[in-house]
Amino acid sequence: MRRVVVTGLGAVTPIGLNTDDFWDAIKKNTVGIDTITSFDSSEYKAHLAAEVKGFNAADCMDFKASRRMEKFSQYAVAAAFEALKDSGLNIENEDAYMAGVSVGSGIGSLSAMENSHKKLLEKGPSRINPLLVPMMITNMAAGNVSIQLGLKGKSINVVTACATGTESAVTPIGIGGFAALTALSESTDPLKASLPFDKNRNGFVMGEGAGVVVLEELEHALKRNAHIYAEVAGYGCTSDAYHITSPMEDGSAAAHAMELAMKEAGLAPEDID
Repeated sequence: MRRVVVTGLGAVTPIGLNTDDFWDAIKKNTVGIDTITSFDSSEYKAHLAAEVKGFNAADCMDFKASRRMEKFSQYAVAAAFEALKDSGLNIENEDAYMAGVSVGSGIGSLSAMENSHKKLLEKGPSRINPLLVPMMITNMAAGNVSIQLGLKGKSINVVTACATGTESAVTPIGIGGFAALTALSESTDPLKASLPFDKNRNGFVMGEGAGVVVLEELEHALKRNAHIYAEVAGYGCTSDAYHITSPMEDGSAAAHAMELAMKEAGLAPEDID
């Protein structure tokens, strides 16, 4: 089997706009959850979110290109640039058709849809932005990363809902929709809002940002003396086939995914710390 390693990291988050700041903030127990600032949430059931603050797309990519992207794509491109730089890979010296992109977004740009729908109702269809669709659709995070970094292999968008790689959906319809589903925490205390394993948990908190890693074939990484963070030794995936939002209460499907990952990696449970 060909072995796969992690050689680059990139992140845009509510507690740090790069991986170093993000990790430092984690070690300091920094909380990125706060009162929503992107719109007035006073009439909503949920009032907290983890928003990215202080991000300027022009700091890390071509200004004109950034104007043709919504935030979720900007975050993905920024994180991808950082990850590629961190890996030390120079695509000009590689076969670009062997470098692909898999960066997912669960929702794409709700903001673009909201603003365009308002313009449609107020001013008619002729005033809709010609770039609405390429700015809105979820696969444009991967597409823009491919274009900006010159990666010519496969470009795919894998949607895994709230666990997808890049997102910016803290908008009126985003918060309103998830709140109507009774999925969001209604806590007003940022320190008591995201409590997934607590008996007093009452929902999740919407967040935004992007995380990107460079995955590279081991021998290729060793040949160029790359820094290796970790190895992807095994993978397992299952579905609960149970409920649209709730996991199975006994956790059996999640456990089976872990067992599949260990089997592929050739590890026993006691091998994992």
